[in-house]
Amino acid sequence: MRKLIRKSILCAIVLIAGATASAQTRHTFANPLDLLVGNERAIRGGEPIVLIFQDDYYLFVSHRRGYWYSPDFRNWTYVDAPNYPGGVVSVVEMDGQLIGCSMNNRNVYRCLDAKKGVWERCGEFSSDRYGDANLFVDDDGRLYMYFGWSQIMPFQVVELDKTTFKEIGEPKPLFWSDIKNHGFEVRKPEDVIYSIFGGRREYGPEELPWIEGPYMIKHNGKYYLQYAAIGLEFISYSHGIYVSDSPMGPFTYSEHNPLTFKTSGFQVGAGHGSTFRDKKGNWWTICMIPAQYGEGGRGSELAIYPTAIDAQGVMYSNTAFGDYPQYYPDERKVGGADNYVDWKLLSVNKRAMVSSTHENYVPANALDEDFKTCWAAATGDAGEFFTVDLGGQATINAIQLNWDHIGAQRAAGGGMGGGMAGGAAAAGPQTEQLYQCYEVFVSDNNSNWTKIISKPQNKLELKHDYNELATPVKARYVKVVNIATYDNAKFSIKDLRVFGTTPNMKTQKVTKFMAVRNPQDRREADVIWEPVPGADGYVIRYGIEKDKLYNSYIVYGKNSLYMHSLNTAPEYFFEVEAFSSGLDIYRENPLETIGLGAEIQLAKRGTGAGGASGYRQTADTKILMLKEGQDEYVFEDLDPGNWVLNHSYGPVLWSGQLTENELISTEANPKPTVTSKLTLLGEGTRTTGVLEMQIIPGREKGRMVILRK
Repeated sequence: MRKLIRKSILCAIVLIAGATASAQTRHTFANPLDLLVGNERAIRGGEPIVLIFQDDYYLFVSHRRGYWYSPDFRNWTYVDAPNYPGGVVSVVEMDGQLIGCSMNNRNVYRCLDAKKGVWERCGEFSSDRYGDANLFVDDDGRLYMYFGWSQIMPFQVVELDKTTFKEIGEPKPLFWSDIKNHGFEVRKPEDVIYSIFGGRREYGPEELPWIEGPYMIKHNGKYYLQYAAIGLEFISYSHGIYVSDSPMGPFTYSEHNPLTFKTSGFQVGAGHGSTFRDKKGNWWTICMIPAQYGEGGRGSELAIYPTAIDAQGVMYSNTAFGDYPQYYPDERKVGGADNYVDWKLLSVNKRAMVSSTHENYVPANALDEDFKTCWAAATGDAGEFFTVDLGGQATINAIQLNWDHIGAQRAAGGGMGGGMAGGAAAAGPQTEQLYQCYEVFVSDNNSNWTKIISKPQNKLELKHDYNELATPVKARYVKVVNIATYDNAKFSIKDLRVFGTTPNMKTQKVTKFMAVRNPQDRREADVIWEPVPGADGYVIRYGIEKDKLYNSYIVYGKNSLYMHSLNTAPEYFFEVEAFSSGLDIYRENPLETIGLGAEIQLAKRGTGAGGASGYRQTADTKILMLKEGQDEYVFEDLDPGNWVLNHSYGPVLWSGQLTENELISTEANPKPTVTSKLTLLGEGTRTTGVLEMQIIPGREKGRMVILRK
C-alpha cells in the first residue's frame, strides 16, 4: 500500500488544455487538451470516460494503468493503479463502488479505494469477444453491457448479473452502420489523415465504416446510446445517437445526428468518447481526436464540447467554435450548449515575420488553422523567433501555442503529442528535464517589446500550451522567441493562435447564400454565399428544423463549402454567419513572398558524355533557382574541364572548356576571366534586362557568377 500511495503523490499532476498550475484562477480552456503525468511525455488521449464519483470528477483513458481525479475540473491528481483493468476501458458506479472492465477481456474489477488506486478482480464474463464494452447501471439498479467494434458486426446489448457478471440471456443486436442514409458515416478520401495500415495498403472506396465506442446515458426516461464512426484516421471521426424507451431497445436513429462532428478549423475529429453531466447539471461530450506531429508521428488526443438535451429530447453538441476558448464547468451557464467566450481568433491568416525557415515549413503554415502543417525555423537555437502582425491593435486575452517537433532526434511517435504510441509504456515513462522553453512578447510598433509569458524552465510537455492572461494586454504584434527545444528539434510551431477582442469586431448573418443538395446523393450538399468584406471566417449552421440548427462547419478564407454529413431522409435548413475581428486582413502577394523564377543547372561533362546538350542530371550537378528580386547567383568549386550551363532539362545557356589559367589566381580581387551574355530577359513584349555569366578565379577553384542586369 505504501508503494501505491507514494507513486500517486509523485505523479500527482495532470494538466488539461495546457493550463498551468499557479495561483491564478483559470476561467477558460481550449481544445485540443493536453494530458500529462508529472514530467512524462504527453499521454495518449484515447477512448476517454468522465464521471463524477464521491463528488470528484474522474477521467479514464485507454492503455494506462491509472487515471485522474479533480474537485473542479482544473486541478487534477494522477492515481497509479497497477490492478486497474487497462486497455480500452469501461468504468461505471454501481452501488457506491466503481466497477470496470476492458474490451475483449473476460475480467471484471471493482475499486476498493479510488484515490489510492486499489482495485481487485471480482468476476468474469462468459466471453472475451466484447469489443469496446460499455457498462451501464439503470435507475432500477440493473446492469447492462453495450458493445460493438466492427465494420460488419452490430452494436449489441446484454444484461449482466450484478454479482457474478455472467450474461443473462443472449446478446441482442441493436443496429449496424448505414452509409446509404447517414452521410457522416461515409469514408471520404479527402478526410484521410494517415493510414492505420502503415502504408501496406490504401483504403478501398467500398469499405464500410467502423462503428465503435458505445456509451449509454439516461435522461428523462429516455436512453441515449452514443456510437462513434468512422475511424480515428479520418478528420470526420464523429459521434451519433440512437434513442430508446428501454435499455434493451428497440432504438431509433436521431435524424439530428451527428452529435459531434468537426472537420474544419485547427482541431478536428470528435469520436469514441463519453457524455457526462457536470456538478451544475450541464452535459458535456469528451472525444478522442486525431493528432499528428513531426515527420509522420500520429496518435490521439482529447477534446471536449458542450452538449445539451432540448425540451423535445433532442441531444446535440456545439462544435462550431470547438477549438476556441470556453468556460470551465463551474462557470458555464446552466442550460443549452453555448459555452464559448466572446473572443475572436485574431491571428488567423495574418502576416508573419520569422528569424529563419527550414525547407518548405513556411511561416504561413503557423497561422492557417491546419493541424497537419507547421512552420519550422532553420535551427532549434535560442533566439529563433516567430512574429505575427495582427493588422491593428487588439486586446489579447489568451494565447495558444501549438508546438511541433520537426527534425527531432527522437521520433515524434513514442508518446509525444498526445501519446503517439498506444499502450502503457512497458519500458517505463519517458521524461525530460525540460521541454519547449520560450518567451512571448507584444508590441505596438514591432520595435519596443513587452514580455507577457516566460517559460525558461518548462518541465511539462504541453503540445497545446494554452495561456489565459491574468491581465489582458493591448498590442498589434505578438512575438514568440525560442529559448530551447528538446530532442535537438528545430523551433517549430504548428499554429500560433491569439484570442481577444477589438472595438470593431462583429458577427452578422449572411443574407445571400445558396445551399444545394446533390440530387444523386442526398447525403451531400454544396453551400455558396456572397463574401462579407472584412470577414475572418464563416460558420455554416444546418439542421432539420428551423429553430434547431444544431450542426455546423467553420470556414476560413473562402465563401463555399462542400459537406457530406447529411442524413438522406429529412430536408434541411441552413444559415451562414460571418464573423470578423475588425482587424486588417492580410493578403499574401506571391510576387513579394515567393517570387517568380526558373531552375538552372551547371554540370561538368566529359568526352562522349552528352557534349553540350547538358540535359542529364547527375550527383555532381549543381542547381540554383532564379528568383524575382535576386540579381546575383553563384556556382562554387569549379575545376578545369568541359562545363554546361542550362535550364534543368532545358535549353543550353552556355557551354565551354574552362582551363586552369581561367579558374586559378593568386590575386586578392581577381577580375573575370570569361564573360558571356546568356539571354535577354523580359515580360510580354517588353525587354527588362539581360542575364550574364562571369568566371571568377580563386586560389584553388573558380566560381561562376550569374548576374541579372
